[in-house]
Amino acid sequence: MTSLSQWIEDKNQDEWWIFIKRLSANDTGLTGGNGVGIYVPKAVVAKALPSISSTCCLNPDCSLTARITSHGLPEQTLRGIYYNNRHFEGSGSRNEHRLTRWNTDFRNSPAQDPENTGALAIFAFHVPHLGRDSDFLDIWICKGLEEEEFVESKIGEVIPGSSLFERGDRLFAGFAAGLDKEPSHVAIPPVWEDRFPTGEEIIAYLPTVFRFGKTMPDDLIIERRDNEYKLFRQIEELHILHRVQQGFSSVDEFMQAANSVSNRRKSRSGRSLEIHLEHLFRQFGLEQFSSQCRTEGNKRPDFIFPSCADYHDPAYPEENLRMLAVKTTCKDRWRQVLNEAKRVEQIHLFTLQEGVSPHQFAEMKDENVKLVVPKPLHTKYPDEVRGQLMTLNDFIVEAKDIR
Repeated sequence: MTSLSQWIEDKNQDEWWIFIKRLSANDTGLTGGNGVGIYVPKAVVAKALPSISSTCCLNPDCSLTARITSHGLPEQTLRGIYYNNRHFEGSGSRNEHRLTRWNTDFRNSPAQDPENTGALAIFAFHVPHLGRDSDFLDIWICKGLEEEEFVESKIGEVIPGSSLFERGDRLFAGFAAGLDKEPSHVAIPPVWEDRFPTGEEIIAYLPTVFRFGKTMPDDLIIERRDNEYKLFRQIEELHILHRVQQGFSSVDEFMQAANSVSNRRKSRSGRSLEIHLEHLFRQFGLEQFSSQCRTEGNKRPDFIFPSCADYHDPAYPEENLRMLAVKTTCKDRWRQVLNEAKRVEQIHLFTLQEGVSPHQFAEMKDENVKLVVPKPLHTKYPDEVRGQLMTLNDFIVEAKDIR
């Protein structure tokens, strides 16, 4: 952990711009799609590689010296490219930026390893002169849960499909916000101007200010989470933005504000997904469940069906019991749920992770873990895995049928 800590400390400066994401199956080449290499949002390219952010020519590119420090690899030359053929009639429909040629200077790059699907990756672009391309890219791909938790303790949870991008001295202070979600601009209760609402309050308030166009739980869980985050961002800016804009009179004052933001974000992410699921269970007629039920010892699985009382009733048939664990990402975390309910033979695990490798999926099956994934995310899984995933709607229907 010392090496990661020192690496982050070295990047905690104004000349480093930090892009953080979880590697998707498309990033690592697991799904075999048209995309090659790591997807990079437009906002990152505009700051770190502005020379390729152009539609004056077809697929502009540049070279970039890089190093994956986390794995002790030597420097290599990557290619930054803007696949922009959508802007050229008859050329295609692509409109995305990627970092490619990971396996050109040497083979088996961890950035293209399917087993790293879902891993937390930090891309640090050295930008000594704004308006010019980065002269160096330093990369850290977390090698396990301990490293990921260390990073997220500083910046908050990194949700699959989202990303963070900010100057190093700001991001590692906990002030960075997601690239892909702007704050909402809806009416909020006046009391929230003086008191930051709880996660339950924010989620319960969503239907009063947002119109949800989806009708199935698999789509709704994603739509509701997106809108919750936008509302959270709006409330957060109301409480903290003016302090950031005014500046701080001391380092202690800055750290106090940064810790407050970071702790609030971590608190939100810890329970948000479970609260959304509780609301959706009831909305779709699944009333019989217990959350945070104590099973054996200090074990507390996220959900037990049909109830905690049934779980502790020796006469209740074990084949009718269900357990649903909830993990935003399941890589390196799925093993944590294996012994949470001894009476339940098959564990259901709900996740938002965008793909797992066939090898990791086989390990889950061997341990009787069944993945429950929102249907819109199924296409992000490899073909041999996709047909064995369970949708959220399927799980709700099954749990409702328990007698």
